[in-house]
Amino acid sequence: MNITPQQRVLGMDEMLLAVYGFAIGTNMNTIAEKMQMRLVSSRFNTSFITYLKSVPLELNYDTRHEGNDTTAQIMPLVHFMQKYEITSLFELKINVLCIDLDMLIFTFVGFGFRNLGVIELVITAENPSRDSCSDKVCSILSLFSNESSSVTNLKLFDNTISRPISMYEDFLNCFPGLKLLDVDFGNPVKAADPDGATRASEECLQLEHLVRHNIFGDFLLHSESLKVLDLSSCMCLTSIRLDCASLEEVWCQNHIIIPDIGDLIIGGVSSIALAQEFGNSDRAFIHEYLEKVNYHIESSEIESISIIPSDAIRNSDDFHVGKDCRIILFTYNYLL
Repeated sequence: MNITPQQRVLGMDEMLLAVYGFAIGTNMNTIAEKMQMRLVSSRFNTSFITYLKSVPLELNYDTRHEGNDTTAQIMPLVHFMQKYEITSLFELKINVLCIDLDMLIFTFVGFGFRNLGVIELVITAENPSRDSCSDKVCSILSLFSNESSSVTNLKLFDNTISRPISMYEDFLNCFPGLKLLDVDFGNPVKAADPDGATRASEECLQLEHLVRHNIFGDFLLHSESLKVLDLSSCMCLTSIRLDCASLEEVWCQNHIIIPDIGDLIIGGVSSIALAQEFGNSDRAFIHEYLEKVNYHIESSEIESISIIPSDAIRNSDDFHVGKDCRIILFTYNYLL
């Protein structure tokens, strides 16, 4: 009789594996509500633990929207995973207020993150001009940076003001296998790369999708692997210069409605001129396109969408992208 990989790892047949997957699932927040199941028998408990060690698990730590009860639920769960050496946590989503960082550190200190593939880390200060928590943020980052080299998807949000520029650059350099990076530091910061995230992304040799938010000035990027660059939330860029031979799509916005900010220049070409040549203002097209790409802006706020072939950026030394690369340019119709 042939032995399946599931049987070899779990010591249970495929039917029992399917039953466990259905009854228990992979989200630890939901599993916490079913922990009493494992006390049915010692054999069931053994299988319960074996299952959790062998499947990619998810965990949400959210004090921002779910209140202090989250901490009371998560801490025993994390201690349970440590006790039984359950290290198969694959996806971790953290949404925490700055004032709760000490509790977050206390909950996860000593936890093994070596199998993480996805991290979402959202740190919010309600009064960013007053709150200073750089040391605590550094402690949070160090929890993951020591043994999370397997991470492929990383999403960061931090609106705290007093952070050293090198802090996040050093952190991002710990993840050489990143494929998706989404970085947002809240209110616009008046430099193109204030946190080193763009420089660090150039070192990620497998990075395919980069999303940046709220950055100023000239954006310059070199990447051999990048396929999608999303700058569509950056209102205050003055130019985009790229050397990305594998790039397939660039997303950006035409900010002609913003006073005192000049025209966005894409590889030496005016975004206003590109929007005039390629813009499509048909309401049905705009609505259908935004739904298709799951874009977060209401269609009523967009005047036109321009889908521009890369060869429209002619004879430019500042725009080297894939042969079939498209520039997706949004032009808004609301006044700030």
